[in-house]
Amino acid sequence: MERLSISRFWRVRDNHYRLVGKKCMRCGRAFYPPKRTCPHCGSTNLENYEAPSKGRLLTWTKLYDVGREQEIYKPLYFGLMVFGELKVMLPLTDVTDEKNLKQDTEVELVFRRIKEDGEHGLIYYGIKARPTI
Repeated sequence: MERLSISRFWRVRDNHYRLVGKKCMRCGRAFYPPKRTCPHCGSTNLENYEAPSKGRLLTWTKLYDVGREQEIYKPLYFGLMVFGELKVMLPLTDVTDEKNLKQDTEVELVFRRIKEDGEHGLIYYGIKARPTI
């Protein structure tokens, strides 16, 4: 996996540390990750849209086959969720019982370790979601 330099990681920190997308002023749709033009109508008249910290789970999946750097977190859970007007795919954390992962389960954003660059000792943090049950 490509190593992300600290300065480059800092420039895109809103994408990693907060769920900030864009909202189109022409068609009114919000989207994440942020782009320079609206993927729905092509407008460049956009404003930042920070999603609420609580949302709901639409669907989820579990991965057993993961990369070497993710072995300690196995199995990995990912969910498609809605936070306000944004529909996003995020890693799920703090899953103690899969039976609690149902459609419309309430989830909240949390700040967690994403990966560690063992060679250089850099630790990358970002947002994940956890069930509030």
